[in-house]
Order: sequence, then C-alpha cells, then structure tokens
Amino acid sequence: MIIVDKYIRMFLVNGQTDVHDQTAIYNGIEDCVTNIGYDLRADFFVKPGGKQAETCELAPGESAFISSQERVKFDNMTTGTVRLKNSRIRMGLTMDAPAYQPGHETNIFFRVTNLSNASIELKRGEKYAMLMFEQLNEAPEFPYTGTYQNERDYTGLAKYDSEYADQIKSLDGKVKNLQELEKSLYGNVITILTIFIAIFSILNVNVSLAMQAATAMHYLVFNLATVGAISFLAALLNEVVYAEKKSRWIWWIPIVSFTALAGIVILSLLI
Repeated sequence: MIIVDKYIRMFLVNGQTDVHDQTAIYNGIEDCVTNIGYDLRADFFVKPGGKQAETCELAPGESAFISSQERVKFDNMTTGTVRLKNSRIRMGLTMDAPAYQPGHETNIFFRVTNLSNASIELKRGEKYAMLMFEQLNEAPEFPYTGTYQNERDYTGLAKYDSEYADQIKSLDGKVKNLQELEKSLYGNVITILTIFIAIFSILNVNVSLAMQAATAMHYLVFNLATVGAISFLAALLNEVVYAEKKSRWIWWIPIVSFTALAGIVILSLLI
C-alpha cells in the first residue's frame, strides 16, 4: 500500500532528534510533501571519478549522482521507491535508483543521465526526484543492515570496489578493443583511398606530360611533387587516426620526395 500525504507529514522530524521504531524524514519540510510522496531536495552532485559539488553541468550523455538534503529512516514495515519528476523527464533526464529497504537509514542517492542534445545545469536545493513510501503487510525477517547503512557522503562502490574491479577493467578492455578496431578500419580505408589517389594522380600527371612531350626532368619533378603531396596527406591522417600508436616511418616518404624535388630544382637553377 502506497502511503499518502497525511501520513507522510507524520514522518517529518524537526531537528536531529533520533526517532526509534518508526519511519522518519530528517531535515524535511512540509512544502515538499506531495499527495503520494516527498520531493527530495538536492544537496550535492558527484560525477564519476569527481568530487562533491553544489552545482553540476551535465553534457549530453553524462551522468552524475545526486544526494538528497533529507536523511530518511525506514522502519521495518516501510520501503522507499525513487521516481524522477515529470518536469525533469521532459528536460531530457533519465534516472537510476535502488529500492530502499526496511530498516535502511540514509540520505537518498540516485543517478541522473542527460539524454538530451544540450547541456543541463543541476543546482543544490532543486527538486529532481520524488520518494514514495510503501507499507508492507508484514515486516521482513531480516531488515537492511548492508554496506550503505547511514551513508551521508557518496561512498561509490564502498566495500564492493574490489569485488567489481575486475569486471570494470574487463569492460574497459572491451571498449578499448572496440575503439582500436574502429581506428583500424578507418586506417585501412584511408590507406586504400590513398593508394588509389596516388595511382590515378601519377597516371594523370604522366599522361598529361606525355601529351605535352615533356622532358625526363619534367617527369621527375611532377612525379616527386605528386608522391610528396599525397604521402604528406597520408602522414597527417595517420597522426589523427592513430593518436596513440603513430607510424613515424611514413613521414620519410614526403621528406625524401620533397628533399629530392628541392635538390633537382636547385640544381636546375645552377646549371
């Protein structure tokens, strides 16, 4: 059974007095009580790998954990469910949150992700989610006594860090492999295109020179210039595609081509 407003108001506790054997909302205010829940006010935000902050800007695709200003104590007959407010859904946010179990006492934590194509600014004191209380038919045999009991500051994975570390590394490795595969595909496509461009450019230059009855010197100069320009473009693309693993040898082709071209031009001027 979902608990409604007149009973939720009874959960509000003034001051920091500990309340035993009943559900309580510490640091709560009556203005946040809705007909079937309580609107949580944001206290601070934490991005993955970041520090607690009172404001947070989410770029498209970014996520952040939000802590409530309220601390909630659930008695052995009450559970809590966090729901994202309708207005925040329409802004482009989505949310992930745990089910809060009987016996759990904690600030409420949930994660929001920006699904929109624009940045969204999060601010302390604003309302992003509503906490709904539900009454059980009977108390469970074992109320909550887990890792996140009495969590005030964001503790991340807490004691589960070592347990999930290998899984996180494994996922990171798969992502890296996919990124390397993507770069490899791009690199192969660029290599093939460069070869085709080089072949057709050289053929076009030589056919044009042949039609003009050019000298051997002209053939050499134009071919060196073509090879140097195309290999220089290929080397630049290599720097962009393979930012981590760069093939330095590819730069020798334009260097040798342009050096030889410069030598021929200088020699021709001196003769």
